[in-house]
Amino acid sequence: MSDDLETRRLLDTPARRRTLLTALGAGVGIGVGVVGMPSPAMAAAAGWSNPTLGTLTSGYKTPSRPTHTGWDVANSQGTPVYATADGTVRDIKTNSYPGDTTSGPLPGRTGNSVHLNHADSYFSYYGHLHRVLVSVGQRVSCGQLIGLMGNTGNSSGPHLHFEIHRPRLTSTDPRIFLANRGITLGATAPVGSTGYPSVSQGASGWVPRTIQYLLRARGISVVVDGVFGPACTSAVKSFQTSRGLYADGLVGPITWTALILPLREGNSGDLVRGLQTALNARGADLLVDGSFGSVTANAVRGFQSRNGLVADGIVGPVTWSVLI
Repeated sequence: MSDDLETRRLLDTPARRRTLLTALGAGVGIGVGVVGMPSPAMAAAAGWSNPTLGTLTSGYKTPSRPTHTGWDVANSQGTPVYATADGTVRDIKTNSYPGDTTSGPLPGRTGNSVHLNHADSYFSYYGHLHRVLVSVGQRVSCGQLIGLMGNTGNSSGPHLHFEIHRPRLTSTDPRIFLANRGITLGATAPVGSTGYPSVSQGASGWVPRTIQYLLRARGISVVVDGVFGPACTSAVKSFQTSRGLYADGLVGPITWTALILPLREGNSGDLVRGLQTALNARGADLLVDGSFGSVTANAVRGFQSRNGLVADGIVGPVTWSVLI
């Protein structure tokens, strides 16, 4: 998909509506060959999301791995991982590394990982992450970015180990579970993979840091510390007022669209620093120096290629929306 071809459609179509269409099953295809799979005509159930994109490798309780209580979805390190449903972060593990054999939030699980509580006694588990982007007790929404795929713990390559439980420690086959809700594990576009997130006071991490760089690029004074506190909220309101937007201090799809600008090799400044910060969160290892040189251009092309975009190194609305 080309930024140039899609710019008008993205600007004219609210990201929230695109997300809803994804949740309702636009373009859903169901795999075959697994007992209990529903028909391909079944639409995706609202409120559930595919956790990531990639190739299915090791399956649920196979004859060779009868204690493997989830599915592995392989892709490049840094591939986004999303919450499969609304919930609360029950446990996390961080500071793991390749070969780490210590237990994660669930017994016997290893690597950086996230464990979510959901309604109706459901739980989900996401293992071997490169980076965890949520904290214990945090509320998350369906399709919200919670981590980046990695190779930490007892792992032979970058992948997501994904489990569904109901109740806790009573696992079910997550591929069939999602298929019964119209979602093909690893293939259906995750709810959070299109459109911009809604970010407000209380958030912290790379997304608020990116916002702060974008605000500074637009002439708004704000400290770049990755903390969306009262000062950052005031800065967002100032920007919204300057653009004739509703000044609620919340950075949603409309404010994101106003903040971003197209970038290409040769650009420099805080907007590029925001881009470099987001690329690093997706697995790049860039110096955040505000210079869009060949190294940053190569990182952009790599991200675009991994996400099915035209790998032209130009960061337009489509690339920004998938990146954030």
